[in-house]
Amino acid sequence: MRVPEGVVLLAAGSGSRLAPLTDNCHKSLLPLAGIPALKRTLDEILAAGVEDVVVVTGYRHADIENFLSANYHGIVRCVFNKYYKIDVNILSAELGVMALRHPDHGYMIVETDVIVESKGWEILLDIGDATRSFWATSGKYSESLTGGTLQADSQGNVTSLVYRPLYDSRCKGWLKLLGILYVGRPQVAMDCLTRRRAIMNSIEQYYMMPWTKNLSSLPCFARDLGTHFAASYNDFGSYQYADAEFQRISELRERF
Repeated sequence: MRVPEGVVLLAAGSGSRLAPLTDNCHKSLLPLAGIPALKRTLDEILAAGVEDVVVVTGYRHADIENFLSANYHGIVRCVFNKYYKIDVNILSAELGVMALRHPDHGYMIVETDVIVESKGWEILLDIGDATRSFWATSGKYSESLTGGTLQADSQGNVTSLVYRPLYDSRCKGWLKLLGILYVGRPQVAMDCLTRRRAIMNSIEQYYMMPWTKNLSSLPCFARDLGTHFAASYNDFGSYQYADAEFQRISELRERF
């Protein structure tokens, strides 16, 4: 199993749609089945052997920095995004990538409002020859599951990549993005170039947007988790679902 040399975790956002849960707690530290989501993600990444991990902070950054110091001192590094109030996450992605020791070797970008079971992380962290970029997907785009989505051909190559927060029937049945991107070595330079150009226009956009506009220059494929549980949460309802379902599946896995 070959894992990414570097991983960037995006944890700068305020998670306002999760209020009041996030009034006094960063969304990455909200518990999922009793354990902070950030700890679950970090433990999986570090156990797999990733050696360079950067967490980008912003809102309630001291809480995250103290948590990391207490649990991962000397293992995980932080970088602060002082523009977190207006940045969606494209600047956070740039700051995190630039903080890696060897970004030119390829890297993974992970949003921290995502939960993935262990078997799913085994699929995501096995990057193979490290040359192919991929977007993680789980489930299908639908009226109840909107946002980033992609269409891929029979070999898994991404042919369309879009962001549709409002339901678009043209995307029905496409693969739903999970919030995890791996950038292979051949695409690093173009990923950085297109992201920096986009940042010059506005930081009020997602880090995926340069890819939607430059897909022909950024070949990638879909890495689908199939039946392995994964979910993202950005509001109270989706958080409750992720928490309860992860608890249920964890207990089921332990039983069998």
